[in-house]
Amino acid sequence: MHAVVANPKTIKAAAYNQARSILANAGSQTAAKSHPVHGKPDVPVSYGTSLLAAARDEFRQTDKHLPAKDKKSDMSIPHYNAIHSAAQTMGIDRW
Repeated sequence: MHAVVANPKTIKAAAYNQARSILANAGSQTAAKSHPVHGKPDVPVSYGTSLLAAARDEFRQTDKHLPAKDKKSDMSIPHYNAIHSAAQTMGIDRW
């Protein structure tokens, strides 16, 4: 049995900014265009979940023509790893 951990209510601004950089460096235009958080210690978790969902959808669109053997969850392995690294950075389990 895998315990499902609820997402936090807020995430640290530094964690959001780091996750944003991970996704932008992996090629997410959405993340690259989003504004870094500054002047606040933390932000609502919805900022992070929205960022992850947008990057996921963008990566799936970008990677749709890759062979199935080169994909995980309908995106390239590097994109999949970037999404999960960003989620882990923010402490987000579900998006």
